[in-house]
Parts: sequence; C-alpha cells; structure tokens
Amino acid sequence: MIAPVFFPPELVSQSEMEEAGGVALDTQTDHLRSLYFRRLHSETRDESLDRELVKLVIDHARRVIAHPGRPVVVKYDTFVRFPFGDLALEETIEESPLLADAEDYLVEYQVEKPFSCVAMLDCSSSMSGEKHLLASVAVAVLLLEVPPEDTSLTVFASNALTIKSLLVRESPEETILRFLRSSPRGFTNIYGGLKEGLSQYKRVGRAKRKVGLLATDGRTTEGGDPMEIARQFDFLVVLHLHGPGSHLEASKGMAQQGRGVCLEVEKFEQLPRKLYEALRMLARL
Repeated sequence: MIAPVFFPPELVSQSEMEEAGGVALDTQTDHLRSLYFRRLHSETRDESLDRELVKLVIDHARRVIAHPGRPVVVKYDTFVRFPFGDLALEETIEESPLLADAEDYLVEYQVEKPFSCVAMLDCSSSMSGEKHLLASVAVAVLLLEVPPEDTSLTVFASNALTIKSLLVRESPEETILRFLRSSPRGFTNIYGGLKEGLSQYKRVGRAKRKVGLLATDGRTTEGGDPMEIARQFDFLVVLHLHGPGSHLEASKGMAQQGRGVCLEVEKFEQLPRKLYEALRMLARL
C-alpha cells in the first residue's frame, strides 16, 4: 500500500501557499486528504464518505473562485417583451425616433457571456495520489464556472475516457465523483486525449468555436503526434504541469498549433487557480 503524501505545515505556510496561487493548507485540507486516501485504499464503497469527500472538494473550489460571476454582455429587447430592463434611450431614438408605440421602446439588460469548453486532463499513473486529489479541485472549479451543458471533461492515459459530455445536464457532485473514481493508471496518450475532446464538438454538430483546455506535462509516451490534432482547435489553452521529465517546449508547441496560449503551473498545488484563471480568460474571448 502506498502511504498518503502530506506536506508538513512547517514547510508550507498558508500565506506562502496563497501567494503562490495554490490551495492553502489548513485543518479542512488535512481532513480532505485523510478522506481521499481512506477512500482510495478502502475495499468497499462508502456512499457517505463519497458525499463528504465531494462536498469538501467543492468547498475548496469555491475558495479558489474569486469572482463567482462570469463576464457579461449587454442585450436589447422591447419594453413589452422585457419590462424589467433599463430604458435604452439612445438606442430607442435611433431605431424609432417617433416613439409611436410601446413596442418602439428598447430596454437593455445583461446576461452572462456564453462559451463552451472541453477540458482534457492527464490521468496517467504519474498523476496518482495527491495530484489526483488536487486535480479533482480543479475539476470542481471548471464545473462551478461553466454551465454543465457547455462543458465536457475527458481524462486520458493510455486511452481517453469522457467523464462528462457536452449538452449533458448533471450536478457538479455527480461529475466530480465520477472523476474521483477514475483512478490514474497507464501511460500518456496526449493525442488520444485531444482527439476525444475534439470529438465532443463533432458529436453535438453545432457551429461552436472549438475551445479546449489541456492539462499535461507535455510528455507523450503513446499514440500519435499531438501537434496534428492540436491544430484542429480554434483556441487551445495548455496548462503545463512542471515536474521531472516535463516537456515545456512540447506544451508551448501544442498551444501554438491550437492558436492559444500555454500557462505554466510551477507547482501542482497551483493547478486549480491556474485553471480558474484560464477560464476567466476564455470567457472574455
């Protein structure tokens, strides 16, 4: 049995972790880790433990999200159809200077700016234990920031598996639990992960921008050339996970081929916040 990994509190203070943009250590975090590793090594499924674990993961994700609201866009409609909006006087006069009917009056209101995003996370054996737990917090950030029908989640190792599909409505709790049950194992097939993520847009058959969010160390050990599939995205954000053997140039290359950006994650504890920053950037495109 592999012993759980804990960061000694004297080595990483809460203020230092917050300055680094990571998940701060506290009593709640220790409890989260304890539950995760207890569940990991349990021979039977404990539904109450699963519920508590998922709740703590979501609590941690909410602490990462600084601005719960998404960027907004201004919409216009007639007063008759939307009587609770603010009167848009200039737009009203431009459209109907005579103002002969109630339908001539325009009002303005704000709605959250919509966007779709497919996320693809490395779930090979190198991502087991502590990293898998922190990745679950990042997944929770994704699910809290993007409406369920507008996001999908793919995990990849030797093969790729879609955990959550586009257009599917389900609670964040359901998706997070399914992610936690997808134990990391196998080698790294980045090509397969990108291809599976891209297939989500092909499956729904809509003229949406193909926006992808890939978390990887850039090192691929199986499958085809990731550059070939990366260029099929309209905008690809690569969260490069630094670590032994990581390949930064490959991550930058995939982002460039996907007409996107590469954001470096110096320490794995920073992944939830870096993913949050990436989502805020994507929402403004």
